[in-house]
Amino acid sequence: MTWVKATQSVTPGVWNYTWPGTVPDGDYTLNVKATDNAGNTVTETLHFTIDTTLSTPVIVLDSADDSGVHGDNMTNRTQPTFALQQIDDDAVRVTVSVEHGGVTTTFDATKGTGGWTFTPTGAWADGDYTLSVSVEDKAGNTSHSASLTVNGGHANRH
Repeated sequence: MTWVKATQSVTPGVWNYTWPGTVPDGDYTLNVKATDNAGNTVTETLHFTIDTTLSTPVIVLDSADDSGVHGDNMTNRTQPTFALQQIDDDAVRVTVSVEHGGVTTTFDATKGTGGWTFTPTGAWADGDYTLSVSVEDKAGNTSHSASLTVNGGHANRH
């Protein structure tokens, strides 16, 4: 443990300390010790996490619905399932936005034992569907995927 001296603020009873550089993401413990003129001391502890990053999510056609050549992202399913990958463990909200015919609708993704997925709630008609994933973590960081376009039963990655 390293003790450093804080500076007194212009506001009575308030002291400040600023780290001399950038503090990396991680879990930290801050111990604060105050001593008054009579020599009385009190110590308080604060545990906190610095979290400024979030992985970029990826959306891919689930291999079970890849009805073309494996890995070509082509399907003839009207309710294909998409695997959402690179979702951090501290994600609190994962959504999939689907644009079709100029209208964008956002759905909550599903977290199962195998990870995050999205399956349309109804059958998709022929046409272009562009999907993207958004993730928010406990710290409020957000990240967005590249889009995946499904066209007339065939998927093409952008």
